[in-house]
Amino acid sequence: MFSNLYVAIPVSAISCISYFIFNLPINYKLLLFIYCSTLFIYNLHRIVGLSQIDERSLSARHVWAKKYKSFLFFLIVLSGSSALVLALILGTSFIAPISIPTLIALGYSMPIVKRKGKYWRLRDVPFAKVFLISITVSYVSVYLPVFESFELYTQPELFYYFLSRCFFIFAITIPFDIRDLEFDKGSSLNTIPMMMGMDKAKQLSLLSLACFSFIVMILFSQSAYMSVAHLVAAIFAGWVITLCKKDSSEYYYSFLVEGTMLVLFGLVWIVS
Repeated sequence: MFSNLYVAIPVSAISCISYFIFNLPINYKLLLFIYCSTLFIYNLHRIVGLSQIDERSLSARHVWAKKYKSFLFFLIVLSGSSALVLALILGTSFIAPISIPTLIALGYSMPIVKRKGKYWRLRDVPFAKVFLISITVSYVSVYLPVFESFELYTQPELFYYFLSRCFFIFAITIPFDIRDLEFDKGSSLNTIPMMMGMDKAKQLSLLSLACFSFIVMILFSQSAYMSVAHLVAAIFAGWVITLCKKDSSEYYYSFLVEGTMLVLFGLVWIVS
């Protein structure tokens, strides 16, 4: 579970949605690239993070990662090399659209920003974590699948759907900050739950889902089934968020919270 073999699947799944909505043929090489690159970044983040965590603060997932560090290194090499090969197969036109999210993803996991005399990861910049994840995952899952269609790239509908995806990812990312609330208090990291408290952070998460729902209702005003699919996914995500506690199990985060993306994918797939 903690190797993130599963967690890369929901990101790949929601990347399919652009194909369904805009009636495009599915590019399986691109979806495999998204899976491999997500797997690479998640495990790289886990390995780098281990070196910055006090032994007394290790959670179950950190203990697992430390025990199976060699396996995680293997996954990093395998997924990273696979992503590189797939990027080359996708061609030179793929370089430009993937360059910025790649740099952000690497900077999120590795210390590259110098601040107050030491190097920080982008995620360590106060309040940046949730916004970096929301924007990057949304870009990768909405814009990358249609990178070969320049005409579609410039359509306002695609931007509005990207914006709705940002709100959705923002909403389901906040629970992870709630999970890490006690741990983050002992670090220099500032997060939304630290600033607002757990209850208000959950309310902000639900407000973000409301914004997501508002945008998709307008965007799919001519397609009742598509609107309902997105709204049901938002209701499910809202229910999951209301269950969030600081001591929720890892299964809650890995399967319920991450699973909201699979629910969104499944519902859109059914009505497409």
